[in-house]
Amino acid sequence: MIPEAELLDRMRDFHGHLGPWAMLGYRAGLRAIRELGAPTHFGIHATVHSPAQPPPSCFADGVQFSTGCTLGKRNIELVTDDEVSLTLTIDESGATITVRPRPELASEFTRWLDEIGDEAASLHVLSMSDEELFAAED
Repeated sequence: MIPEAELLDRMRDFHGHLGPWAMLGYRAGLRAIRELGAPTHFGIHATVHSPAQPPPSCFADGVQFSTGCTLGKRNIELVTDDEVSLTLTIDESGATITVRPRPELASEFTRWLDEIGDEAASLHVLSMSDEELFAAED
């Protein structure tokens, strides 16, 4: 596990700033990797559904950061959708999991961004449990 201060610096460098949607994508990727016992970077494929515009589309950057799936390796697919989710598949076995944020998070994120700002909202997402962040798995 990356120490929190280093994680935050690396996420800032990768994404350009800290924000709740990118942090949520990071957490979704971690959950999917853990639940599947999947490798990172190679041998997996991520499909990310999200609206086409930020801030919800920032979810994809968090997924890339935690899973190592990238557009250059062609092992991540971005699908424009009203809903936000990650489906991760292990190439060799076909094992798959879909991770969906709780629907109420979108409005909470909007409120947090207005009230406490993007960095504090991101830190809040980092501190939340999986049960607080994600709906039941498929």
